[in-house]
Amino acid sequence: MKKWYEGIFRRQLTDMHINDTDAAFLSKFDADEYFNCLVRAKIQSPMIYLQSHTGICNYKTESARTHHRFALGENELKRLIKMCKDNGMRVVGYYSLIFNNVATEMHPEWEMRNAEGKSWRDMGQRYGLCCPNNKEYREFVKLQIDELAREFDNLDGLFYDMPYWEMICACPACRERFKRERGYEIPEKIDWHNPIWKSFVRARQDWMVDFVQFVREYTEKALPRVTIEFNYAAVIGCDWLGGSTEGINAESEFTGGDLYGDLFSHSFACKYYYSVTKNQPFEYMTCRCDRTLREHTVSKPQSSLEREILLTAAHHGASLIIDAIDPIGTLDRRVYDRTGAAFSRQLPYEEYMSVGNLYAEAAVYFDSRTMFSEKNDGKYNKTCAIGAVRNLAEAHIPTAVISNTRLDELEKYKIIIAPSLRDFENDEPLKLIDYVKDGGTLYLSGASDSRLLKEFFDARVVGETYGDSNFQRVQLGARVYISPSEDYNLGEFTEDYPLPLTYYIPLIEANRGKVRARVTLPYANPDQNTSFASIHSCPPWKKTDYPAIIEAEYGKGKVIWIAAEIEYDEREAFKSIFKSIVEEHIEKKYEIKAGTSIEAVIFESDTTSLISLCDLKYDPTKRSDGIKITVKTDRAPTSLIDCKDKTEIPYLYDDISASLSFTLDLSDFAMIRISY
Repeated sequence: MKKWYEGIFRRQLTDMHINDTDAAFLSKFDADEYFNCLVRAKIQSPMIYLQSHTGICNYKTESARTHHRFALGENELKRLIKMCKDNGMRVVGYYSLIFNNVATEMHPEWEMRNAEGKSWRDMGQRYGLCCPNNKEYREFVKLQIDELAREFDNLDGLFYDMPYWEMICACPACRERFKRERGYEIPEKIDWHNPIWKSFVRARQDWMVDFVQFVREYTEKALPRVTIEFNYAAVIGCDWLGGSTEGINAESEFTGGDLYGDLFSHSFACKYYYSVTKNQPFEYMTCRCDRTLREHTVSKPQSSLEREILLTAAHHGASLIIDAIDPIGTLDRRVYDRTGAAFSRQLPYEEYMSVGNLYAEAAVYFDSRTMFSEKNDGKYNKTCAIGAVRNLAEAHIPTAVISNTRLDELEKYKIIIAPSLRDFENDEPLKLIDYVKDGGTLYLSGASDSRLLKEFFDARVVGETYGDSNFQRVQLGARVYISPSEDYNLGEFTEDYPLPLTYYIPLIEANRGKVRARVTLPYANPDQNTSFASIHSCPPWKKTDYPAIIEAEYGKGKVIWIAAEIEYDEREAFKSIFKSIVEEHIEKKYEIKAGTSIEAVIFESDTTSLISLCDLKYDPTKRSDGIKITVKTDRAPTSLIDCKDKTEIPYLYDDISASLSFTLDLSDFAMIRISY
C-alpha cells in the first residue's frame, strides 16, 4: 500500500513559536490566508504547529495552556487543517519535545540543570528544557499526546522536534539513572581520557533513544494512523553534546531535519539522510531566510533557494521550506510566491525522483557515536567526513555516506574513507575488517580506532607530536611535517620539503605494512621561545622513524593510514593528495570534465542512468559551457534526454571502447536521463 509521503516532494513549515502575553499576538491569524499562501507556494504537504517551544498549545488543553487566539469559538488552526485535507494536501502536525516553557514554569523540578543546579533559562536563554529522564515529564507528554489524538484525528503525520540534549544535564533524575545503570556519579568535568566520562556520554546517547522510543510507542497507540518523525538534525548540526545517534532515526518513518550549512554540507546531509532513512524520500528542511530564522525578514537570493531545492531533488529527497509567522499572525505573500517559483523549477524532475538507487564508487563513513575531539580542535569523524565529501564532489567522484546502520552494504564500494575515528568501545567500526579482508580498500586518518590500527598494522599509539601553541598569541605555522619516501607520490612535497601541519598527529609504532612517509619535527618544541631555528616559523629539521603514512595488504584488500586528516584541509595541495589516493583505487564509470564547483549526483536502475549536475557556487553572470561527460557502458543507449523539457541530447557511442559521450552547457542545474 502506498504511503502518503511517497512522491510528496514539496513540503512547508511556518514556525509559530509565538507567546500569548500580548492580546495582539496571533490576533490576525487567518486560516484562509494561510491556506492561500500554501497554494501559492505549490505545497503538497504542510507541517502545522499544534504546540511550540513556548509550550503553549494551539488547541484546547487541560494539561498545559491554550494560546488565547485558539481558545474561543471555532479553532482557526483546525479549520486550516481541514481546508488543507479537503484540497488534497497531506498534513503533518508539529509538537516540541523537551523545549517547553510552560511545562518548566508549571514544574521547575522537570527542568534540565547543570552541575551547579542552573537551568538554561538561568544562563540567559529563553528556552525551558525538560529533562527526558524525568518520569513526571514523561507522564505529561502522554497526556499531551492523548489530547492531540482527541483534537486532531485527521493528521497524516506527527513531527516531534528537539529530541536532543542542549546542555549537560545533571539534574536529580539524570544522577539517579546514571548511578543506577552505570554505577557512577556524573563526572564533574569533560575528559575524553576518563572512561567514566565516556560512559556518561554513551548513557546520554542511549537515554535519548529510550525517550524517543517511549514517545513513538505511546503515539502509535494513541494515533495509530499517523506516521511519526523525529527531528534528526542534531546529528549533523551538533556534536557529542546533542547525543544524537542513528537510534533516534530508527524510530522515524523517514529521516528528516532542519539544517543551515553551505551547499557542500547540504550535499553531505542529503547523502547521509538518503543512506539512513527507512523509507524514501528523506526530508531536507531549511529556511527561506538568508542564514537562519533569527533574522526572518531577510530572504535568501532566489537562486540560492532554488539550488538548495534542486540539490535535494538531485538526491531524490523532499524539500521542506521553513518560514516564520509574524507575531500578529500574518504572512508575507511574497515569500510564498518565491517559494512557489523555486518549486516550479523542481516540477519537471519529480517523475524521475523515485527512479533507481544512488550510485557511488567511494563511500565516506560517518560514525554518529564519536562526534568529539580530545583536543577540541574541530577535527573529528563528522567534520572530516564532511570535508572528504566536499573534496570528492569537487573531483566528480560519485560518493555515498554510510553509517552504523548500513555497514552490511560495504561491498558495494571500491574504497571506504573512514576519517578520524575515535576510540569509543563501539563495535560497528570493526565491520570494516571484513570489508578489507574480502577485497575492499580502506582509508583511515588521524587518531583512528586503536583496534583497527592493531588489526591492520599491528600498531599502537605511543604519543603525539607538538600541537597548537599553549600561548594564544603565538602563531608559528607548521609544528610537524610528513616526509614521503622517494618512491611515494605526495604531490609537490618531498622528503626535504615535506607536508606541513599545524596540529597534533599521533605517533605510532607499527610492525606490519609498508611505511610510505615518516614524521619530521621542527627544531625544538615551538613553545620554547628561546630555542628556535627561524624566528618567524618552525621549518622542518629532525627526521624521525615514526610512520606518518602506512599501507598494508590485508586478506584480499588494502588499508591506507595517514596520520593527518588531510581530507579536512581545504587548501588545494592537500585536496589534490587526498583525491589522488582515492582515484588510485577506483575505476571511474562516469568521467565528468567540469569545474570543481559542479557536483554530479548519479542514480541507476537496470534501464536508466540519471545524472544530475548542480553548481554549488553558482554565479548568475556565468555559465559552465562545454561540460563533457563520458560513461563506460557496454550497452548502446536508446535515448538521452534533458529531463527539464525532454529534449534529446546528441551523443556518441563507441562500441569498441564501450563508452558513450556527450557535451552539456549548464547554468546552475541539469538532470540528464540515459535510457538503455
